[in-house]
Amino acid sequence: MTSKVAVLRLEEPARFNPERLEQLCEEMGEVRAEHEVAQTLQSISEQVQSLVAFDPGGRPEDMVLKVRALAVAASKIGMATLARVAQDVLTCIAQRDQVALAATRARLIRVGERSIHAIWDLEDVSG
Repeated sequence: MTSKVAVLRLEEPARFNPERLEQLCEEMGEVRAEHEVAQTLQSISEQVQSLVAFDPGGRPEDMVLKVRALAVAASKIGMATLARVAQDVLTCIAQRDQVALAATRARLIRVGERSIHAIWDLEDVSG
């Protein structure tokens, strides 16, 4: 009997919505929008790091608050993939699926770190 083993890649591109960044610039002006994006990125970075340190045996309600805040912040500046993965984590928490939660939490951390770097790289390119 032969069995096939799937190889899962732990890398995926960080996707964001550049139109959301443009919209922020139109709404706030470029300088204020850049400041808002920088503050939001700092907040996202802190939230991702808090998920790294989060005790899996801790209260799920605490993780829900952190992940919801992360999803809102990600949506605010157009980090589409990060916001979607955060929603996946919330679904796992709601379904009390600890195995899926561990996997999606790890994915959220990976995507979060990549997304932060992608936005900073975009900022570096745009000047």
